[in-house]
Amino acid sequence: MTTNTSRNINWAILGTGSIANDMVQILKQLPNTTVLAVGSRTPESANRFGQKWDIPRCVSYEEACSDADIDVVYIATPSVRHPDDCKMALKYGKAILCEKSMAPDHLVAQSILDKAKSINVLCVHGVWSRFFPAMAKIRQIIQSGDIGEVRSARASFCQNDGAGCCSALAETGIYCAQFLQWVLEDDEVTGGNGPIVKGATQTLHENGFDEHVTAIIEFPGKKIGTFECSLAHTSERSATVYGTKGVIDVCFPFWCPTQVKVTKMTGLGSQQWSEPEVHNFPLPSDILPLMTSDTGEGGCTKPGFNFVNSQGLAYEAAEVNRCVREGLIQTSLFSSAQCVEILRLISDIREYASK
Repeated sequence: MTTNTSRNINWAILGTGSIANDMVQILKQLPNTTVLAVGSRTPESANRFGQKWDIPRCVSYEEACSDADIDVVYIATPSVRHPDDCKMALKYGKAILCEKSMAPDHLVAQSILDKAKSINVLCVHGVWSRFFPAMAKIRQIIQSGDIGEVRSARASFCQNDGAGCCSALAETGIYCAQFLQWVLEDDEVTGGNGPIVKGATQTLHENGFDEHVTAIIEFPGKKIGTFECSLAHTSERSATVYGTKGVIDVCFPFWCPTQVKVTKMTGLGSQQWSEPEVHNFPLPSDILPLMTSDTGEGGCTKPGFNFVNSQGLAYEAAEVNRCVREGLIQTSLFSSAQCVEILRLISDIREYASK
């Protein structure tokens, strides 16, 4: 069977919030890609979003999923809806790119991925970090032995922008967890040999959500990962990998990185530092903020992305397009097993911190 690698892929977007606004700008600039429908809770919201971005079909969530012309459903609804929206898309046999977190825990995620597998449909958890070229470079450096044997890593993602509205662990901690998994685990996730939470603590907002979480995790080979996440205070939002011969630094924003720095350390007490090797990965130059029909004060159009490095959403969207065209039901860049393992780790941290 031959695969038509240039066939057009039709997308439907569920949700009309900030991330949906960024993703629609990406999709409209990818080759052989059409944003055909937007689904929302109310007709007013769907029509407003559709008019802003010139999307022809402005419908309900289910109408977007059931549309026979749709190939991929991008789920950008509030996270509490994600499991049900995934199931609805699968009900109609649609490929899925679901924003994080796709499920409240690994068991729910596994059930969704199992359903997708049973009907031979692609389901990708939109942890977009995994699709950045810089992430591949980090793995390449580790495997090359340039920094010796990797023994530990740390990640920090704290920002003061929503304590009490949602879980810091689910919102920013998932990026820390995926980074540690990427740099400390083996290439393949094997059952029974995953990371073990050795310590975790949290502070809770009065609304009951965790607003600050720290964790210590032991990975296979006695590698240690640590991270801190918060929605109540700030941090530099960077990550570091520590080896026996040097370190890899990933500066802000480490979860959507465009630069990787390698510093080798030798001599007594590792006090002889080499000149850092800096690897740069510019964002796609052909992806730009789009002008819209939406106007602000004075009638001026309001182009722009809502989030840092949103151009990088093109990496995961292009990979979804590739997988759909080639008939794949998961991507090697972020497998179903890795997705479930990360959510299991998040669940274990939450349970440990709640003791």
